[in-house]
Amino acid sequence: MGAKIIAIGNLKGGTGKSTLAVNLACALGSAAKARAVLVDADSQGTAVEWAARGRLPVAVEAMPFEPETDGDGAWLKALNGLAAQNDFVVVDLPPHLGTSIVLALVAADLFVVPVTPSGADIKATTKAIDLLRQARGVRGNGKPGCLLVPSRVDRRTAAGKEIEAVLHDFGEPVAPAVGQRSAHVDAFTAGEWIGTYAPRTSAHDEIQTLTAIIRRSKA
Repeated sequence: MGAKIIAIGNLKGGTGKSTLAVNLACALGSAAKARAVLVDADSQGTAVEWAARGRLPVAVEAMPFEPETDGDGAWLKALNGLAAQNDFVVVDLPPHLGTSIVLALVAADLFVVPVTPSGADIKATTKAIDLLRQARGVRGNGKPGCLLVPSRVDRRTAAGKEIEAVLHDFGEPVAPAVGQRSAHVDAFTAGEWIGTYAPRTSAHDEIQTLTAIIRRSKA
């Protein structure tokens, strides 16, 4: 049996997408006997840059996905090849509206959507959910699953206090929030994931909680 493929993305930058992708891949791959790989499908290459110091516990594959240049399905073939060799494949998707998201979701088991407490993010999430449902229509089996993740949340703001309630209106599962924490920025600078850079902190605990939910999901 191949890996669980976890696609992480939204249709707007600045949601903490790459932060979640790197930390989830590392948390999943740090478990005993688990094999995980992170696919950087975003041409901006944030995950690849994060891994450049060689301090992450998982491999990061640079596989930028542009559907216009993937007419023969080479990207999906490469993704399936990684899935055959691992227990988890985490894909950091590009923040593009269009077929790249749908094609990736046709292969994914779970779509993780980070959403910050902003009107622009909520609007982008509406479009992302539309693409999710397109992919489900293509597959016809109810997959991929979905998990909305309140991201970069500041509970001192009204929007930060209400983000979970807003996300529940989409009719998809909502994860516990991941806070706006400077430790994630510093971990990127150090080239480490939060479990190495700041273990047993609130930032680490939030990632561990999210990882446990993803591990137990039936998607």
